[in-house]
Amino acid sequence: MKSDTCFGKMSGEPLSVYFDEEEAQSAAEYSKEIYNNELSPYKCNKCDFWHLSPKFRVTPSEKCQRCTAGDGSYKDTYRTKKEANTRANIIFNEQGINLRVYKCKYGAGWHLTKSHY
Repeated sequence: MKSDTCFGKMSGEPLSVYFDEEEAQSAAEYSKEIYNNELSPYKCNKCDFWHLSPKFRVTPSEKCQRCTAGDGSYKDTYRTKKEANTRANIIFNEQGINLRVYKCKYGAGWHLTKSHY
């Protein structure tokens, strides 16, 4: 099934939708076997279904329960500085936005910011 709300960053095409992690993982394994693609499943924050992403783009995050962005939304928290830097580099390469990585003051992981303090 194809998504009505989520589209590929590079292709602009609707993403495939999987109803659970197991189904998405099976699709990733099939893609590896047939096309030699390295894909990883992820749960989408936008549609709440599962999609596949190239492994090099995977930067797992959760919403920080204490830190908010300028618009009042909860900030994404990355487990490691390396994962946060990877996400910052992806955003820079795709959108031209330069982000800085910093440690969450509450110990929840690593955040991204446009600020330069």
